[in-house]
Amino acid sequence: MIEFNGKKGTLYRIILKFKNLTDKTGISIGKGSKIVNGTVIGDGSRINGEIIIKGRGSCTIGKYVAFGENIRIITSNHKTDEVILQYALFNRIGFKSLVDPKINVYIGHNVWIGDQAIILPGVTIGNGAIVGAGSVVTKDVPPYGVVAGAPAKFIRSTFSPQEIEEIEKLQWWDWSIEKMKKNKELLRKN
Repeated sequence: MIEFNGKKGTLYRIILKFKNLTDKTGISIGKGSKIVNGTVIGDGSRINGEIIIKGRGSCTIGKYVAFGENIRIITSNHKTDEVILQYALFNRIGFKSLVDPKINVYIGHNVWIGDQAIILPGVTIGNGAIVGAGSVVTKDVPPYGVVAGAPAKFIRSTFSPQEIEEIEKLQWWDWSIEKMKKNKELLRKN
């Protein structure tokens, strides 16, 4: 697991491809990525191109998540019920935060997010979900659900309710690689 923690509002820029295998996390982050303070990335997750995670909220990414290229995750948004909509002017006049209370993004374990997807504030993406390329995710995605489009719409589940229950009981993402290898028949549908 990697945690991006620093001064509030800090934005981390990945200049070179980040690959951290020395401590066995298996995390890979694409060159050019920008990741805001408050982001946590679980072991084995791979960001296979540039990603931008921005906003005043937090972003929690589970284990073994697969990201495509040019993905945007936004963890906060402007309030829409104010006369002044610009943060800088709002603060300059002396008002408090202009951030909508709908913040933070949670992405479960073993999620696949396609190229150029945008994930908006307040969204939870369940374990095993798939987000199609170019999707704009405005609402929660159920575990093992497939969504696509702008805005993203539910298409189908990847497994039956009984299979989902069995997979969730396994919690295989918490296993060591050795245990995964020994139990690989449990990790294939066909």
